[in-house]
Amino acid sequence: MRKLLQSIEDKLRYLLEEKLDRLIFPGVSSSLSYTLIELIEDEIEKQNGNCENCMPDLITLKVSSERWEAWQQSLPLLEEVSGVLEESWKEQGYQIRKTPVIQLVQSPDLSSNQIKVETDYSIEDAIFRQTALQKLTREPQEVTLPKDACLIMTDQEPFFLKKQVINIGRRSSNDLVLDDPMVSRDHVQLRADSGRFYLFDLGSTAGTTVNNFPASNVALKPGDVIQIGQTRMIYNQWVDHNASKPTRSLFGGKE
Repeated sequence: MRKLLQSIEDKLRYLLEEKLDRLIFPGVSSSLSYTLIELIEDEIEKQNGNCENCMPDLITLKVSSERWEAWQQSLPLLEEVSGVLEESWKEQGYQIRKTPVIQLVQSPDLSSNQIKVETDYSIEDAIFRQTALQKLTREPQEVTLPKDACLIMTDQEPFFLKKQVINIGRRSSNDLVLDDPMVSRDHVQLRADSGRFYLFDLGSTAGTTVNNFPASNVALKPGDVIQIGQTRMIYNQWVDHNASKPTRSLFGGKE
């Protein structure tokens, strides 16, 4: 297994080294590759070597505000990283229930050359894993809904997000139904986790943008402009700037 992980790490470094080091800062490619493999190895140890479900399908990179724009430009490269993780895992005969997704989160607490890396499983997968493996995963009662979270649309009352999972689309059974021919029946889903909402595009036809950037999954922050079809909405929530945020793992570069 260590040989497999080393092979994946080598592939990631080869993929990231030139572009990411030039775009972000020198050395970030090797640090990111090493940290991802280290976190996956931790999951393998937790599962006592049972690797069928060891690959996390949600990888969060928390980055500094100073380098946010540069990281946004790296999104296509990070999608390639997801592909490498999935392909390498499948080559060894292991199953992946969902393609790994890498999302960026802006963290004003980080200095320029610092990033924090977190790995987790989607809510649906966490439920599956808890049943099948009896391992500690994300417990529903621990989910904290962001205070006063809402979507603001022109000429409409704010739509307050009062559930852990919010489905949005044209289908009448959705929590927020949009009468927009450019919107898919099941277009996006918002999921609450650790005091904020994450947006996931559900394979919509027209796609989704956040602040004019294509978004398949992204952590929302107050003021984000979400475009779904021809419908534009602004995400808002109350923010406690004094609250500390839990961190599962981190690595930092030098200033």
